[in-house]
Amino acid sequence: MVRVLLATALVVALAAAPSHATCGGAKRAPANGEIGVAPLAIGDSVMIDAARSLTRVGFEVDAKCGRSPEGGLFVLRRRRDRGTLPHKVVLALGTNWWVTSGHIRRARRIIGPRRTLFLVTPYRSWRPVSNGPMRRAARRRRRVRLVDWSSVAFGHTNWFQSDGTHLRGAGVRAYVRLLKRRVL
Repeated sequence: MVRVLLATALVVALAAAPSHATCGGAKRAPANGEIGVAPLAIGDSVMIDAARSLTRVGFEVDAKCGRSPEGGLFVLRRRRDRGTLPHKVVLALGTNWWVTSGHIRRARRIIGPRRTLFLVTPYRSWRPVSNGPMRRAARRRRRVRLVDWSSVAFGHTNWFQSDGTHLRGAGVRAYVRLLKRRVL
């Protein structure tokens, strides 16, 4: 009897789990653009729920659960080496790992002087995230732009799942609107 109850509880928990809880990643080509031309959005699990909507408005998306800044830099290097790095690159990282000035400096070096880097500030309701390096880079560096998701998201608890980080429908819509307005 206990085994049956435990098995039932496990099935219910997995069925009710949000996409980020069982995520791997999302790689999606842009709906109306070419790979290497449409802006490339590299993100972590927060971006996974918004991937489909982002591609509909013209982004290419490469999001992975638990992606670190180092993982994002790896994607940038690989795309540069393949010749498929577009002129606009979005990094939406920092939910799980701090994004440092060194990460931003290396990203700028990888993309080169003719591309624009958009840095999306991460948001977590349960613990502040240090967005200082992103804000400083956007103030001080040409071709670095800030997409201030953390300020826009603050106070909108209905946009987030119970973990206070991953997006619900209204949060996906707000996230996509912000990226579309700031990048496209």
